Amino acid sequence: MNQTLEMPTLYTRLSKMGFPPKFIREKALPEWWNSDLEENPVAVMEAAGYISKRLGLDIASVFNPNVPIKFKKVKSPKFKKRQNTDEQSLLVAQGLATRIAEIAGYACKYPVNELAADASQIRKTILKNHSCVDLESLISFCWSCGIPVIHFSDFPQNTSKMDGMAAHLNGRPIIVISSGQKFSARLVFVIAHELGHIACGHVQDGVLVDQDINKEIQDDEEKEANQFAEKLLFGETIYRWEQISNPIDLVQIASKFGNQDRVDPGVVALNYAWQKSDWGIGTTALKIIEPNANASAKINHFLNENLDWEELSKDSQEYLKLVTGV
Repeated sequence: MNQTLEMPTLYTRLSKMGFPPKFIREKALPEWWNSDLEENPVAVMEAAGYISKRLGLDIASVFNPNVPIKFKKVKSPKFKKRQNTDEQSLLVAQGLATRIAEIAGYACKYPVNELAADASQIRKTILKNHSCVDLESLISFCWSCGIPVIHFSDFPQNTSKMDGMAAHLNGRPIIVISSGQKFSARLVFVIAHELGHIACGHVQDGVLVDQDINKEIQDDEEKEANQFAEKLLFGETIYRWEQISNPIDLVQIASKFGNQDRVDPGVVALNYAWQKSDWGIGTTALKIIEPNANASAKINHFLNENLDWEELSKDSQEYLKLVTGV
Protein backbone atom coordinates (compact mmCIF):
# COMPACT_ATOMS: atom_id res chain seq x y z
CA MET A 1 0.00 0.00 0.00
CA ASN A 2 2.99 2.31 0.43
CA GLN A 3 3.93 2.06 -3.23
CA THR A 4 3.53 5.19 -5.32
CA LEU A 5 0.53 5.11 -7.61
CA GLU A 6 1.67 5.67 -11.20
CA MET A 7 -0.70 6.66 -14.01
CA PRO A 8 0.60 4.19 -16.67
CA THR A 9 0.17 1.30 -14.20
CA LEU A 10 -3.28 2.54 -13.25
CA TYR A 11 -4.31 2.69 -16.92
CA THR A 12 -3.05 -0.89 -17.41
CA ARG A 13 -4.96 -2.21 -14.41
CA LEU A 14 -8.15 -0.43 -15.46
CA SER A 15 -7.77 -1.82 -19.00
CA LYS A 16 -7.74 -5.34 -17.57
CA MET A 17 -11.17 -4.58 -16.05
CA GLY A 18 -12.52 -3.41 -19.41
CA PHE A 19 -11.81 0.34 -19.20
CA PRO A 20 -9.47 1.45 -22.02
CA PRO A 21 -7.36 4.59 -21.39
CA LYS A 22 -9.42 6.64 -23.88
CA PHE A 23 -12.59 5.91 -21.90
CA ILE A 24 -10.87 6.83 -18.62
CA ARG A 25 -9.59 10.12 -20.05
CA GLU A 26 -12.96 11.07 -21.58
CA LYS A 27 -15.35 9.91 -18.84
CA ALA A 28 -13.62 9.18 -15.55
CA LEU A 29 -11.13 12.00 -15.09
CA PRO A 30 -12.20 15.48 -13.94
CA GLU A 31 -12.22 18.52 -16.23
CA TRP A 32 -9.01 19.93 -14.72
CA TRP A 33 -6.96 16.83 -15.57
CA ASN A 34 -4.29 16.97 -18.27
CA SER A 35 -1.51 14.61 -19.30
CA ASP A 36 1.21 16.83 -17.76
CA LEU A 37 -0.13 15.86 -14.33
CA GLU A 38 0.73 12.17 -14.93
CA GLU A 39 4.20 12.83 -13.48
CA ASN A 40 2.79 14.38 -10.30
CA PRO A 41 2.20 11.68 -7.63
CA VAL A 42 -0.21 13.85 -5.61
CA ALA A 43 -2.30 14.65 -8.71
CA VAL A 44 -2.33 10.95 -9.68
CA MET A 45 -3.63 10.03 -6.21
CA GLU A 46 -6.36 12.65 -6.54
CA ALA A 47 -7.22 11.43 -10.05
CA ALA A 48 -7.47 7.86 -8.76
CA GLY A 49 -10.01 9.06 -6.21
CA TYR A 50 -12.11 10.70 -8.95
CA ILE A 51 -11.93 7.55 -11.11
CA SER A 52 -13.01 5.35 -8.18
CA LYS A 53 -15.96 7.57 -7.35
CA ARG A 54 -17.19 8.11 -10.90
CA LEU A 55 -17.00 4.45 -11.93
CA GLY A 56 -18.19 2.98 -8.63
CA LEU A 57 -14.91 1.18 -7.93
CA ASP A 58 -13.66 -0.18 -4.63
CA ILE A 59 -11.27 2.61 -3.65
CA ALA A 60 -8.92 0.38 -1.60
CA SER A 61 -8.34 -1.85 -4.64
CA VAL A 62 -7.65 1.18 -6.86
CA PHE A 63 -5.00 2.54 -4.47
CA ASN A 64 -3.26 -0.84 -4.04
CA PRO A 65 -1.21 -1.57 -7.19
CA ASN A 66 -0.67 -5.19 -6.06
CA VAL A 67 -4.31 -6.30 -6.34
CA PRO A 68 -6.84 -6.34 -9.19
CA ILE A 69 -9.25 -3.41 -9.24
CA LYS A 70 -12.82 -4.33 -8.29
CA PHE A 71 -16.20 -2.65 -8.28
CA LYS A 72 -17.78 -1.76 -4.96
CA LYS A 73 -19.69 -4.75 -3.67
CA VAL A 74 -23.40 -4.92 -4.53
CA LYS A 75 -25.70 -7.06 -2.40
CA SER A 76 -26.99 -10.19 -4.16
CA PRO A 77 -26.89 -9.02 -7.81
CA LYS A 78 -29.07 -11.00 -10.24
CA PHE A 79 -28.25 -11.43 -13.92
CA LYS A 80 -30.93 -12.33 -16.48
CA LYS A 81 -28.73 -13.18 -19.43
CA ARG A 82 -28.38 -15.15 -22.63
CA GLN A 83 -27.28 -18.73 -22.08
CA ASN A 84 -23.93 -18.15 -23.79
CA THR A 85 -23.09 -15.03 -21.71
CA ASP A 86 -21.16 -15.35 -18.48
CA GLU A 87 -21.91 -12.97 -15.62
CA GLN A 88 -18.34 -11.68 -15.56
CA SER A 89 -18.79 -10.03 -18.97
CA LEU A 90 -21.76 -8.00 -17.67
CA LEU A 91 -19.94 -6.69 -14.59
CA VAL A 92 -18.73 -3.48 -16.24
CA ALA A 93 -22.23 -2.55 -17.45
CA GLN A 94 -23.70 -3.46 -14.07
CA GLY A 95 -21.02 -1.57 -12.11
CA LEU A 96 -21.32 1.64 -14.14
CA ALA A 97 -25.13 1.55 -14.17
CA THR A 98 -25.21 0.94 -10.41
CA ARG A 99 -23.09 4.05 -9.81
CA ILE A 100 -25.40 6.16 -12.02
CA ALA A 101 -28.41 4.76 -10.14
CA GLU A 102 -26.80 5.67 -6.79
CA ILE A 103 -26.20 9.26 -7.87
CA ALA A 104 -29.73 9.72 -9.22
CA GLY A 105 -31.29 8.02 -6.20
CA TYR A 106 -29.40 10.27 -3.82
CA ALA A 107 -30.61 13.47 -5.52
CA CYS A 108 -34.21 12.44 -6.28
CA LYS A 109 -36.57 15.21 -5.14
CA TYR A 110 -39.37 12.88 -4.07
CA PRO A 111 -39.88 10.43 -1.19
CA VAL A 112 -40.49 6.77 -2.01
CA ASN A 113 -44.22 5.98 -2.14
CA GLU A 114 -45.60 2.49 -1.79
CA LEU A 115 -45.99 0.85 -5.19
CA ALA A 116 -49.02 -1.32 -5.97
CA ALA A 117 -48.05 -4.89 -6.86
CA ASP A 118 -50.95 -5.06 -9.33
CA ALA A 119 -50.25 -3.66 -12.82
CA SER A 120 -53.99 -3.04 -13.37
CA GLN A 121 -54.08 -0.70 -10.40
CA ILE A 122 -51.06 1.27 -11.66
CA ARG A 123 -52.64 1.46 -15.13
CA LYS A 124 -55.86 2.81 -13.61
CA THR A 125 -53.90 5.48 -11.70
CA ILE A 126 -52.04 6.61 -14.84
CA LEU A 127 -55.21 6.67 -16.98
CA LYS A 128 -56.85 9.13 -14.58
CA ASN A 129 -54.67 11.88 -16.09
CA HIS A 130 -53.48 10.43 -19.41
CA SER A 131 -55.08 8.95 -22.52
CA CYS A 132 -52.85 5.86 -22.41
CA VAL A 133 -49.79 4.39 -20.69
CA ASP A 134 -47.02 5.71 -22.92
CA LEU A 135 -43.37 6.62 -22.31
CA GLU A 136 -44.03 10.05 -20.80
CA SER A 137 -46.96 9.05 -18.60
CA LEU A 138 -45.15 5.97 -17.24
CA ILE A 139 -41.93 7.86 -16.48
CA SER A 140 -43.95 10.63 -14.83
CA PHE A 141 -45.70 8.02 -12.66
CA CYS A 142 -42.39 6.41 -11.66
CA TRP A 143 -40.86 9.71 -10.55
CA SER A 144 -44.03 10.60 -8.60
CA CYS A 145 -43.49 7.35 -6.65
CA GLY A 146 -39.88 8.33 -5.93
CA ILE A 147 -38.51 5.89 -8.53
CA PRO A 148 -35.91 7.62 -10.75
CA VAL A 149 -35.76 6.45 -14.38
CA ILE A 150 -32.47 7.08 -16.18
CA HIS A 151 -31.23 6.30 -19.68
CA PHE A 152 -27.55 5.42 -19.47
CA SER A 153 -25.60 3.60 -22.17
CA ASP A 154 -22.21 5.30 -22.10
CA PHE A 155 -20.17 2.11 -21.74
CA PRO A 156 -16.66 1.32 -23.01
CA GLN A 157 -16.75 0.13 -26.62
CA ASN A 158 -16.45 -3.64 -26.13
CA THR A 159 -18.62 -3.93 -23.02
CA SER A 160 -21.39 -6.55 -23.01
CA LYS A 161 -24.53 -4.44 -23.16
CA MET A 162 -27.83 -4.76 -21.30
CA ASP A 163 -31.39 -3.62 -21.99
CA GLY A 164 -32.11 -2.42 -18.48
CA MET A 165 -31.63 -2.77 -14.76
CA ALA A 166 -33.94 -2.64 -11.75
CA ALA A 167 -32.18 -1.57 -8.57
CA HIS A 168 -32.97 -1.06 -4.92
CA LEU A 169 -30.18 1.02 -3.39
CA ASN A 170 -30.10 2.90 -0.09
CA GLY A 171 -33.81 2.29 0.42
CA ARG A 172 -34.88 3.55 -3.01
CA PRO A 173 -36.01 1.64 -6.13
CA ILE A 174 -34.39 2.93 -9.35
CA ILE A 175 -34.69 1.98 -13.04
CA VAL A 176 -31.77 2.29 -15.48
CA ILE A 177 -32.49 1.81 -19.19
CA SER A 178 -29.52 1.05 -21.45
CA SER A 179 -31.20 -0.20 -24.62
CA GLY A 180 -30.09 1.67 -27.73
CA GLN A 181 -33.59 1.56 -29.24
CA LYS A 182 -34.77 5.05 -30.21
CA PHE A 183 -38.54 4.49 -30.38
CA SER A 184 -40.64 5.38 -27.33
CA ALA A 185 -42.80 2.27 -27.75
CA ARG A 186 -39.71 0.07 -27.49
CA LEU A 187 -38.40 1.70 -24.32
CA VAL A 188 -41.75 2.01 -22.56
CA PHE A 189 -41.94 -1.79 -22.58
CA VAL A 190 -38.44 -2.02 -21.05
CA ILE A 191 -39.42 0.47 -18.31
CA ALA A 192 -42.67 -1.40 -17.65
CA HIS A 193 -40.72 -4.68 -17.41
CA GLU A 194 -38.21 -3.22 -14.92
CA LEU A 195 -41.05 -1.67 -12.92
CA GLY A 196 -42.56 -5.16 -12.86
CA HIS A 197 -39.40 -6.53 -11.23
CA ILE A 198 -39.67 -3.84 -8.55
CA ALA A 199 -43.42 -4.20 -7.98
CA CYS A 200 -43.22 -8.01 -7.83
CA GLY A 201 -40.43 -7.88 -5.23
CA HIS A 202 -37.75 -9.46 -7.43
CA VAL A 203 -35.16 -6.93 -6.26
CA GLN A 204 -35.28 -6.12 -2.55
CA ASP A 205 -31.78 -4.79 -1.99
CA GLY A 206 -29.21 -4.73 -4.80
CA VAL A 207 -29.59 -4.90 -8.57
CA LEU A 208 -31.21 -7.07 -11.24
CA VAL A 209 -29.64 -6.84 -14.71
CA ASP A 210 -31.65 -7.71 -17.84
CA GLN A 211 -29.30 -8.38 -20.74
CA ASP A 212 -32.17 -8.96 -23.20
CA ILE A 213 -35.88 -8.50 -22.65
CA ASN A 214 -37.80 -10.82 -24.93
CA LYS A 215 -40.48 -13.48 -24.91
CA GLU A 216 -38.05 -16.37 -25.20
CA ILE A 217 -36.69 -16.00 -21.67
CA GLN A 218 -37.03 -18.46 -19.47
CA ASP A 219 -37.27 -18.04 -15.75
CA ASP A 220 -40.33 -17.28 -13.64
CA GLU A 221 -39.26 -13.76 -12.67
CA GLU A 222 -38.79 -12.74 -16.30
CA LYS A 223 -42.18 -14.18 -17.24
CA GLU A 224 -43.80 -12.36 -14.34
CA ALA A 225 -42.15 -9.04 -15.30
CA ASN A 226 -43.26 -9.48 -18.93
CA GLN A 227 -46.84 -10.23 -17.84
CA PHE A 228 -46.79 -7.19 -15.57
CA ALA A 229 -45.59 -4.99 -18.48
CA GLU A 230 -48.26 -6.34 -20.83
CA LYS A 231 -51.06 -5.76 -18.32
CA LEU A 232 -49.77 -2.26 -17.55
CA LEU A 233 -49.56 -1.23 -21.22
CA PHE A 234 -52.56 -3.12 -22.67
CA GLY A 235 -54.94 -3.63 -19.75
CA GLU A 236 -57.12 -6.66 -20.48
CA THR A 237 -56.87 -6.18 -24.27
CA ILE A 238 -55.37 -9.04 -26.27
CA TYR A 239 -54.82 -8.57 -30.00
CA ARG A 240 -55.09 -11.43 -32.52
CA TRP A 241 -53.35 -10.32 -35.67
CA GLU A 242 -53.84 -11.25 -39.32
CA GLN A 243 -50.89 -10.61 -41.61
CA ILE A 244 -50.64 -6.95 -42.69
CA SER A 245 -48.83 -6.19 -45.92
CA ASN A 246 -48.42 -2.43 -45.65
CA PRO A 247 -46.96 -0.28 -42.83
CA ILE A 248 -49.48 2.51 -43.48
CA ASP A 249 -52.31 0.02 -42.91
CA LEU A 250 -50.65 -0.99 -39.63
CA VAL A 251 -50.39 2.66 -38.54
CA GLN A 252 -54.09 3.22 -39.25
CA ILE A 253 -55.14 0.03 -37.41
CA ALA A 254 -52.77 0.81 -34.48
CA SER A 255 -54.22 4.34 -34.18
CA LYS A 256 -57.78 2.99 -34.25
CA PHE A 257 -57.07 0.28 -31.66
CA GLY A 258 -55.01 2.69 -29.57
CA ASN A 259 -57.86 5.20 -29.33
CA GLN A 260 -60.53 2.65 -28.52
CA ASP A 261 -58.44 0.63 -26.02
CA ARG A 262 -56.38 3.47 -24.51
CA VAL A 263 -53.12 1.88 -25.62
CA ASP A 264 -50.16 3.77 -27.12
CA PRO A 265 -50.43 3.27 -30.94
CA GLY A 266 -46.68 2.61 -31.12
CA VAL A 267 -47.07 -0.17 -28.53
CA VAL A 268 -49.93 -1.63 -30.62
CA ALA A 269 -47.72 -1.62 -33.75
CA LEU A 270 -44.92 -3.22 -31.75
CA ASN A 271 -47.32 -5.90 -30.53
CA TYR A 272 -48.07 -6.77 -34.16
CA ALA A 273 -44.34 -6.99 -34.98
CA TRP A 274 -43.71 -9.27 -31.98
CA GLN A 275 -46.63 -11.58 -32.67
CA LYS A 276 -46.06 -11.92 -36.40
CA SER A 277 -42.21 -11.63 -36.29
CA ASP A 278 -42.67 -8.94 -38.92
CA TRP A 279 -40.11 -6.38 -37.81
CA GLY A 280 -39.82 -4.75 -41.24
CA ILE A 281 -43.41 -3.52 -41.33
CA GLY A 282 -43.47 -2.96 -37.54
CA THR A 283 -40.37 -0.76 -37.55
CA THR A 284 -41.53 1.23 -40.61
CA ALA A 285 -44.86 1.82 -38.84
CA LEU A 286 -42.99 3.10 -35.76
CA LYS A 287 -41.03 5.50 -38.00
CA ILE A 288 -44.33 6.91 -39.30
CA ILE A 289 -45.86 7.14 -35.81
CA GLU A 290 -42.73 8.76 -34.28
CA PRO A 291 -40.70 10.30 -37.12
CA ASN A 292 -38.16 12.11 -34.89
CA ALA A 293 -37.78 9.37 -32.32
CA ASN A 294 -35.27 10.04 -29.55
CA ALA A 295 -36.65 8.16 -26.55
CA SER A 296 -33.44 8.30 -24.51
CA ALA A 297 -33.50 12.12 -24.59
CA LYS A 298 -37.15 12.08 -23.44
CA ILE A 299 -36.23 9.85 -20.49
CA ASN A 300 -33.35 12.06 -19.44
CA HIS A 301 -35.41 15.24 -19.79
CA PHE A 302 -37.40 13.91 -16.83
CA LEU A 303 -34.12 13.11 -15.04
CA ASN A 304 -32.96 16.71 -15.44
CA GLU A 305 -36.28 18.09 -14.18
CA ASN A 306 -36.71 15.76 -11.21
CA LEU A 307 -33.27 15.79 -9.56
CA ASP A 308 -32.22 18.22 -6.90
CA TRP A 309 -28.86 18.91 -8.55
CA GLU A 310 -27.68 20.99 -5.59
CA GLU A 311 -27.66 17.80 -3.49
CA LEU A 312 -24.79 16.48 -5.62
CA SER A 313 -21.11 17.35 -5.48
CA LYS A 314 -19.76 19.37 -8.40
CA ASP A 315 -18.00 16.27 -9.76
CA SER A 316 -21.11 14.06 -9.51
CA GLN A 317 -23.09 16.74 -11.36
CA GLU A 318 -20.40 16.98 -14.02
CA TYR A 319 -20.18 13.19 -14.47
CA LEU A 320 -23.95 12.58 -14.55
CA LYS A 321 -24.44 15.35 -17.14
CA LEU A 322 -21.55 14.03 -19.20
CA VAL A 323 -22.85 10.44 -19.45
CA THR A 324 -26.59 11.15 -19.73
CA GLY A 325 -26.44 14.16 -22.06
CA VAL A 326 -28.72 16.37 -19.93
